Amino acid sequence: MIERIRTIVAGRGFRKLFWSLLSRGSSTILSFALLFAASHALETDEYGLYIFLFSVGSSLGLICVFGQQVLLVKHFRLQNHEPGRTNQGILFYNSLWLLLGCGGQLLAAVLLWVFGEGLPAPYDHLEIALVFGAIFTLSEYLQGYFLVFGRIVLALMPRENLWRLLCSLALVGLAWGGWVTSGAAAAELVAGLLAIMVGYQAVHFVAAEGLGFLRSHGAREDVPERVWRNETLNFSANGFFQAAALYLETILIGIAIGLDIAAFYFVANRIASLLILPVLAIDTVGVPLISAKFQEKDHDGAQRLVAMLSAGSFVLALIGGVGLFFVGPFVLHLFDDAFVEHFPVLVLLSVGAIAHAFFGPGTWLMMIGGGEGYLLRIRSVIFVVYLALLFGLGSQFGPEGVAIAGLGQLLALHLVSRYWTIRHWKVDCAATAFLALRWHDKRARETGDEPGGMERPVPATGGSGENGSS
Repeated sequence: MIERIRTIVAGRGFRKLFWSLLSRGSSTILSFALLFAASHALETDEYGLYIFLFSVGSSLGLICVFGQQVLLVKHFRLQNHEPGRTNQGILFYNSLWLLLGCGGQLLAAVLLWVFGEGLPAPYDHLEIALVFGAIFTLSEYLQGYFLVFGRIVLALMPRENLWRLLCSLALVGLAWGGWVTSGAAAAELVAGLLAIMVGYQAVHFVAAEGLGFLRSHGAREDVPERVWRNETLNFSANGFFQAAALYLETILIGIAIGLDIAAFYFVANRIASLLILPVLAIDTVGVPLISAKFQEKDHDGAQRLVAMLSAGSFVLALIGGVGLFFVGPFVLHLFDDAFVEHFPVLVLLSVGAIAHAFFGPGTWLMMIGGGEGYLLRIRSVIFVVYLALLFGLGSQFGPEGVAIAGLGQLLALHLVSRYWTIRHWKVDCAATAFLALRWHDKRARETGDEPGGMERPVPATGGSGENGSS
């Protein structure tokens, strides 16, 4: 047993997981440091404006990457990759969509800056959110690119760690000196610092790949445009729903209820997101490995990976949820005394985070396993119901009702994802799959057979075709 542990610790996979956990953990701490610094550097309404602009910009950034980072993970062939020669088609295709996403946001920002005078608050500062969104779009793609190569430090550290640290220090220092007193100025500051981090990553990207794919005629010929365009549209729509899940509630609260309540809800969401930190860290390393198993049609290997990832994430999230129930009011008090009265909202958001950890990377498996179209259709139906609940429960119960609507949407989406992965890939993404694997292995040892995966039939038709084999 000791030798096995030493082998795991010495492996490259463990080092990647360590750096992923370190970066994600530091990111969460620094994210709270940034929120805390902004909440004390700005008045409550200005803090709400900053949160509003940040949420709009982040959601636009996630949407306008048009799923190209997912397309990259799915189609980039790392084995025998030669920069400037292989994978030119996918990089060329990515660049077209990124130009559309970033360029469209920057153009909209210029138009608002020129013609938007006289817009009511908080819409009179939307050009800042658009510029921030364009920068965030490029950051999201570059993060995906470096994750493909397993360069965890370069993928995560610039945005997840250095950016947040610099923003926290700059906000405190400039607010103390009286140079940053408004939410708009704070949003401009974080956008500028993010641009520096993205520039650093872009330099490394160009050093690794060059820019030949932008003018390569062979790149155009390598692109199965019809197939990738359909996948891009699916991934883009799924990106919209992801952005909606992360930021829509905060944005709508800011518009309909008030910027002060939006500020609280954003803080509560960030506190609850502590519980899915293990999910993010483990998925960072695990999803590319699962994708490789799908490409090899190794369903047993994929099941074992998914089961272990989901079980580990769920246990850690559950332990964190119990602790957060006791310390949550104190944490809210650190930001603002008025936040404590909404503690039930934090409890509901924490339940959602634990449920997310329990169901594991189900939506990821659908997108890299050929189910992106089905996921899009189901997500659209769920989203319509969610919007009705959001407005109905939100108007009736305030932020508590908004949290209930979000929890319902999350559970519905994960139940559908689990159903699809079991039916098409015979892979159960829930944490309980780990217990089933242990039981099958125990039975195999008792009967003298070689422990394998769970006994599984051939995948259903359509689950492993050309698009399903990723």
